[in-house]
Amino acid sequence: MYSGSDRQLVPTLLEHHEAGGYTELAPAHGFGATGRRAGTRAWPGDAAIYFSIVPAERAEALSAALQAAARELPADERLHAAVLPTEAFF
Repeated sequence: MYSGSDRQLVPTLLEHHEAGGYTELAPAHGFGATGRRAGTRAWPGDAAIYFSIVPAERAEALSAALQAAARELPADERLHAAVLPTEAFF
C-alpha cells in the first residue's frame, strides 16, 4: 500500500525487480495508525494498493527495496508491504 505523491514509485520497483506483473487498485481509502485517508476535505489523501505474485528468488530483494524506499519517504507519506507465501496461482 502506498500513500504518497510519486505514483510510479511502487510500479518502478516492481518492474526493476522483475516481479512479473502487478495489479493496482486506486484510489484506496481507509483508516490506520496514521489516521484516516478518505479523499475528502475532512480526511484528505488516498492510497494505491498493489498486488503482485513475485517469484520466490526475487521476493527478498524486492522486499528489501520496498523497505528502503519506505524509510526514505517524507513524513506524510507511507509505504507498507506484506509478504505472503503463494501456494497456487493460475
